[in-house]
Amino acid sequence: MTVPETPMRTLWYMGAKTRLCEEFIDGAVRDLISPGETLLDACSGTGAVGRWFAGDYRVLANDAQYFSSVIASAHLEVEADWFSALDLIEPETDLAQIRDKNFSELEKLFGSSIEIERRFLKEINTASTERSDLFEQYRQFCDLMPVPFSDPQSLPEGVLDPFSDIRGELPRLLNSCRSGSRFTPAMMCTVYWGQVYFSIEQSIMIDSIRCAIEAIPESSAHHKQKKALYLSALLHAVSVSTSGTSHFAQPRSVEKDNELLAVVKRRSTDIPEQFELALDAIRKEVLERPRLPGNKVFCHDILELLAEGNALEDENVDLVYLDPPYTSDNYSRFYHVLETLARYDYPDLQLRGEELTKGRYPVREMRFTSDFCSGPHVEDAFRKVAEGCKKKGAKLLISYSGDTGLLTKRWLEQGHTNPAARLRELLLEYFATVEIREQKLMHSGQGDSNRPVQELLLLCED
Repeated sequence: MTVPETPMRTLWYMGAKTRLCEEFIDGAVRDLISPGETLLDACSGTGAVGRWFAGDYRVLANDAQYFSSVIASAHLEVEADWFSALDLIEPETDLAQIRDKNFSELEKLFGSSIEIERRFLKEINTASTERSDLFEQYRQFCDLMPVPFSDPQSLPEGVLDPFSDIRGELPRLLNSCRSGSRFTPAMMCTVYWGQVYFSIEQSIMIDSIRCAIEAIPESSAHHKQKKALYLSALLHAVSVSTSGTSHFAQPRSVEKDNELLAVVKRRSTDIPEQFELALDAIRKEVLERPRLPGNKVFCHDILELLAEGNALEDENVDLVYLDPPYTSDNYSRFYHVLETLARYDYPDLQLRGEELTKGRYPVREMRFTSDFCSGPHVEDAFRKVAEGCKKKGAKLLISYSGDTGLLTKRWLEQGHTNPAARLRELLLEYFATVEIREQKLMHSGQGDSNRPVQELLLLCED
């Protein structure tokens, strides 16, 4: 099989499926179905598995997170007419006018703060030695950033306010944006996450590109495909530019000097440059390896998608590949910025007490939670997937951890000495044969150093 020599990494994302495709997953898929048949990537994440197989199989991709479905669409839903046009599109023609207009409007609202920030970033990046006075000034500047949905703060006497033009206007402008009465100036990223996950200037550019993507008219040729492509590229640029770590569960503090230096380096990343690099990489990958026709992308909880009367009802599916969350950590918390940016709906933000959380998360009811992340529900979730595949007449391939998965850990705690065998027994209730394949993998979790884990593949068929 021919794949790009250096497949792009779509996002910084938890998981290791890109490196596992060639050495582990590819052989299992080919043992279960033949090229040309239909593979459903049930929890697609960044689309690594679907992208790997898209040149040889018809791929259906699904994820409960909207931003993941956008990425999958950009990489997979490439019919012949869009394939022919893909290398000819001009993002500047499609985006520049609205992007620049929105940027100019926000630039006026945020006044001198942008130039002050530029000076701080330049001075800190070029300082030959660590300067505690400069660092402290930058910390104080960051603390002055207006907080959304809060009463405008009173500054100490004598402190100059670089945000004076926006501070008093922010509540009215936010209410206007949230009411849907105006999309420009689009400012959600700037007021929600400026000086939290991004610099002010980065945030303004993210908002402005997002606004321009939304404004692509329906009369434009391939407008739906363009929106998915451009938004996928923007999500990549945002992912690699965050001044957090590799996700958005918590912003990185600037209290320690070494952390401040790391934050400043990330906040100096050029968003338009990263956007263009991601755009070129997506186009290159797709053009080097044409997709089979008929790929489709869904955005559902997989348990709902496989239930009767669902969106898959009229689709033939030969194999379902299930790579569910392994732990109790819901991905919606770690990638809430990407999800919110994709939806661009100015959600209510979660409070702790009377203050916004440091992570600036949407309220809990707006964040997807998976039964695979719930101890009391995880076993039943596996059963529902197996039952849905059985009724659909589809084979099932599961990736899971043999020792650190939420379900396998629970079984270990309950006294099962071989949780992999226990999972096989569960699946044999629905399929005639279940084969287990194992591979050791070095895993680096949240805050963990590399440690060996047991990666399982379970091949289920009648």
